[in-house]
Amino acid sequence: MPGTRTSLAAAAGALTLLCCAAAPASADQPPQHLAGPLISGGADGHQHEVFCPGMQHVQSGGYALSARSGTEFSEVPADVLENRPNSHATGWIVAVRKTTWQGRASGTDRREAGPADLRIHLVCTDDTMSHGA
Repeated sequence: MPGTRTSLAAAAGALTLLCCAAAPASADQPPQHLAGPLISGGADGHQHEVFCPGMQHVQSGGYALSARSGTEFSEVPADVLENRPNSHATGWIVAVRKTTWQGRASGTDRREAGPADLRIHLVCTDDTMSHGA
């Protein structure tokens, strides 16, 4: 039986190496922050959506508004129409309206309004998904 014990020991050693080598690959990655692309004029009240990388789900999300060069935000607060995960928890949906003002080159007090720029932010995770509301 010495050959059998040696074979069992070798098999157990190989199985231990295989388990140890596989452990890091299956371990959950920490949540990652993802900033979507800058959507010029995206704060227009229409729905915009950004997705997590494949096989990941949304843990949380939100948005940031910015005014283009040469413009400033209006004093009216932003209208947030939607700010939530999508129904499959794979992306984040934002619909927000915020106006910026730009003075005319003629030097008059007339101003032209336009939507602010929008950037959607996500925190994506490998953890179990939770469906959107």
